[in-house]
This record gives sequence, structure tokens and C-alpha cells, in this order.
Amino acid sequence: MTDWVRDWILGLTAAALVCAAALELTPKGPVKGVTKAVCGVVLALAMLHPLLRLDSAAWALHMAEYRARAEELTGAGTALPERLDRSVIERELEAYILAKAEALGAPLQGADVTLRWSTAGVWTPVAIRLDGPRQEALAGWIAAELGLPEEAQTWRDDEGLEAG
Repeated sequence: MTDWVRDWILGLTAAALVCAAALELTPKGPVKGVTKAVCGVVLALAMLHPLLRLDSAAWALHMAEYRARAEELTGAGTALPERLDRSVIERELEAYILAKAEALGAPLQGADVTLRWSTAGVWTPVAIRLDGPRQEALAGWIAAELGLPEEAQTWRDDEGLEAG
């Protein structure tokens, strides 16, 4: 288990214990209702904390570590250097985007991802060119999930016209 997962579980457990103690010590009445609401917010924040502080470079690093550990444990798959190979990552990311587009009902003819070596020591996406008409749902997903803002996305519709 990686350190950030352990830290997350410990933080969540601590928040739950504090909330349980606060609810036990609070007398019945309107104050107890406020305490329950505050505890709900505290627990929700404790659950979402890793997602709120995780940036795309850190996420890519965690995913690379996870894949390396999974391959090590199962003894299957390719070696880590191959997994970090730029062309392999580009192909997998392009296939992932095309599959998501299909799932969103916005099929594309192709996707071309541009990667750059980050200071964290992993390949991260910096731009994408999509062959198909612009789809707002897919553009939003790419921005949220892959960390590529809409200005880094280039869409080419069926007539070959480009939209940024």
C-alpha cells in the first residue's frame, strides 16, 4: 500500500473518531443537529482530501508506481522501462480517450496526444489533437480527468476545419 493511501486512511479514521466523540459528548437538541452536519462535512472533506490536493503530475507518478508494483507482484507484463516508453504511453492514452469518447456517445476518428517529460520524471500530456467535431462533454472530461485545459485541445471536424 502506498504512503498516500495509508495517510488517507489514517486521516479518515482520525476524523471519524473525532466526530464520534463529538456526537457522544453533544447533548440532545438543536446543537446535536448542527454537530451532525459539521461532522458530515468534516468526513466528506477527509474522504476527498487526496483528490483536492493531487495534481496531474503527481497522479501520473502514482499511476506509474502502481503499474510498476502490480507488474512486480504478478510477474507478468513488460518491464518498467517499456511502460515508461513515450510511444507506449501515447498509444495507451489515445486508446483510452477514444474508448471514453465512444462511451460518451461522441465517437472520434482519431486522437493524437503530445507528451512532455515532467520534472517528476514521468511523461505527462501537454496537448491533444482530436479528429472529429467538438464535443463539450468530452472536452470537459479531458480537462478534468487528464489535466488538459480546453486551450490545449485542438478539434478537427469532418470537413478538416480546426477549432481550438
